[in-house]
Amino acid sequence: MARRPGRRERPLDPQSGPLERFALELRELRERAGLSYVELAQGAHFASSTLSQAAAGQRLPTREVLLAYVRACGGDVGRWEERWERARRDVHGSGAQRGVAVARDVEPVESTSFVGRERELAAGGELLARCRLVTLTGIGGVGKTRLARRICRAVAERFPEGTYCAELADLKHGHAIADAIAAAVGVPAGPGQSPLNALATALRGRNLLLLLDNCEHVLDESARIAHVLLERLPQLRILATSRQPLDVDAEHVVQVKPLDLPALRSGHLREDDVTAPDPLDSPAVMLFADRAEAASPGFRVTEANRHVVARVCRRLDGLPLALEIAARRLRTLTLDELLERLDHRFRLLGPGGRDRTAHPRHQALRALFDWSYELCTEAERTAWQQLSLCAGGVRLADAERLCDAGRAGEPADDVALADAFEGVAGLVDKSLLARVETGGHTRLYMLETVRAYGQERLRESGRVRDALRRYRAWYLGVAAQAGAAYGSSEQADWLRRLRPEHPNLRQIVTAEPPSDEPAETVLDACAGFWLHCLTSGNVGEGAHWMRTIIERHPRPPTPETTETWCRAVWVAGFLLLLNADQNSTLEMISRGEQALADPSPARGTAVRAGHRVSRTELAAAFLQLRGLVALMAQDAASSARYAQSALETGQGYTMLLTRQQCIAQLGFSAVIQGDHARSTALLEEALALSEARGDTWHRCYLLWALAVDRAEAGRPKEAVGLLHRALRHIWEIDERMGEAAISEVLAWVLTSCGDARSAAVVLGAVDRVWHPSGIPRLFGFAALAAHRRRGLEQARRSLGDVAYARAYQEGRCLDLRQALEEAFRDNEALGDQGEGAAR
Repeated sequence: MARRPGRRERPLDPQSGPLERFALELRELRERAGLSYVELAQGAHFASSTLSQAAAGQRLPTREVLLAYVRACGGDVGRWEERWERARRDVHGSGAQRGVAVARDVEPVESTSFVGRERELAAGGELLARCRLVTLTGIGGVGKTRLARRICRAVAERFPEGTYCAELADLKHGHAIADAIAAAVGVPAGPGQSPLNALATALRGRNLLLLLDNCEHVLDESARIAHVLLERLPQLRILATSRQPLDVDAEHVVQVKPLDLPALRSGHLREDDVTAPDPLDSPAVMLFADRAEAASPGFRVTEANRHVVARVCRRLDGLPLALEIAARRLRTLTLDELLERLDHRFRLLGPGGRDRTAHPRHQALRALFDWSYELCTEAERTAWQQLSLCAGGVRLADAERLCDAGRAGEPADDVALADAFEGVAGLVDKSLLARVETGGHTRLYMLETVRAYGQERLRESGRVRDALRRYRAWYLGVAAQAGAAYGSSEQADWLRRLRPEHPNLRQIVTAEPPSDEPAETVLDACAGFWLHCLTSGNVGEGAHWMRTIIERHPRPPTPETTETWCRAVWVAGFLLLLNADQNSTLEMISRGEQALADPSPARGTAVRAGHRVSRTELAAAFLQLRGLVALMAQDAASSARYAQSALETGQGYTMLLTRQQCIAQLGFSAVIQGDHARSTALLEEALALSEARGDTWHRCYLLWALAVDRAEAGRPKEAVGLLHRALRHIWEIDERMGEAAISEVLAWVLTSCGDARSAAVVLGAVDRVWHPSGIPRLFGFAALAAHRRRGLEQARRSLGDVAYARAYQEGRCLDLRQALEEAFRDNEALGDQGEGAAR
């Protein structure tokens, strides 16, 4: 079959210059090989159009393109490299006068693999097609330069006049930028001519791409020169790399983040979480594994060590430079030893693990961050140090208060807040803080490596004591405010507010408090811990927190703090009860009651956020908690007696006890006793009180209790509707444990309604919530556990063992919310029946 003729190549005159002579020689080589450009491309890693451009006579090809071309043709690589060098010198000598663009080797042959970055490569290429200035921003060591060179290589065919790289990392002053660009492009300035004017003259009308690499330390001049060149050269495109944007009108920013990390099975970010089955799917792990195998022959990621590899990558934030240096340390350390030593990462990842060919700033992790620190203003350095104490991120408004120059706890000063905002915003611009919008608020995150460096600088500054006091006081104050909103219409907002602060609260409570911190600071905050730990699924951890606090303060610190201490003891008892430790709960109740009975002359009230807790009300709260212990043990008579005493003792509202809660306890006791007329009346009364206050959390559980009441009374269809209403409120505050408890009852009720299959699916899905939480199923309520067993047995009998197991396993593969929505969709008519109940 005859070869289809391609487009005729443009005739070249060898007398026109070195570019034309070199191109003709390349054409002769291809013709002797008898290959088309399409056939050449099959043996090379370049498109046929790139190879044809090499012999077009318009520009000198890069060394990499030349070698691919010659190898595909079977030519002598050594001789062609010599010819290329001669041609390059010849073109260099004549190009400045003729305005010819000489292609530079923007992307040298890579000696190591390039991992991930598909999104950024696509975004960079797409933006360069329609925008004239694209800046890759990101923290030092994240791989901006290498990504930029990859983008240049990917889009090179669009720029027939060449792609050029001006490396700015070693420049001391901004005025040298124009010289660096001129040198990179090969356009020396003539006598009395500025480099910028020489560039504008020589490159006029040329369609080319200019890479400005490492602009951050000469940012103002980089921005000015980019603006001037873009204004005077309409066909020019600029790709820049910098730790912060240039802030030029034409600029479009691509944020380069660390490599994606291995997923976690549970979705949490704790160190001990189990990594999902395939960590090698993560670019961070792929990079670490590749560099580790190169540095330490014999190293492989295996089934036995993959979780340790994943934890190393997580500890190093997926930061490419840190991963590469750490991988080299495997010549000396085992993988487990490497992980253990990451608490001292700046010493571990020092010059001993460096790439000797890298820029000095990239030969050690500390050098990289020293450079970033030097580029910061004083306000930015102060913010970096202060915010390095925050775990799990920080809300922008909190960051401003933490970083302002005033004293924590005092009214905000507008000027100080403005200065603090600029410091925080500067860290965002410099890629040292990442910004995420959640629920209409800005939340800021700092990589663990950035935090570690900030904490080292904080220690060096001598400000640790003041910064730590400010940090602890602020977040403990937030928890106290959340506690003050208990039972009010603001409660749901405060629960959502406190949820992302759990890592900060954990860090504060588990650390040894400063010697000069008043005990009341943490005791006040306990008012916010109990409901937060319940609704966030951290009951076990909350119980541990409260044990720790009470062990530190085994008795009231002073007579004046008795009420505050007793309130903390009540919280400890409540969380211990939900964690199935009834004996410890009863011990806490006794300790609290003894403290209240102490005839101390200091009979004040615990006051926080305008909320007063009297000793009488605290006594009622402990009675109510005794009733809850009895209720969970299915001792309905004792539970009702304690609840009635609590109602008679404490007539007011406190942070720990609401009237509707005691009434609901009486109602649930009546459910257990089978007195449904009384239970329904009491539970509906409690629900009406809760709705009048706008209290979301109580409403969820009261609707749940009413559903149990309806089901026990033989009205399961109404129960389904009530559970649907309860779940809508639960989803409003995103309470996973409440969702799980309601789902257990729903499964039992669905079985009673004849839909055993949906019940089995829901049971499978809800098991995925209880098991990782560590919380006893249904919080240890004996009566509800009995309902669950009956429902499970009935569903198994209805479906048969095989069908039940299949449906249950289907649920195990679903998110609980998804399983619930499917169950309600399958029982849509039932869901409507409880909508009119208990209004």
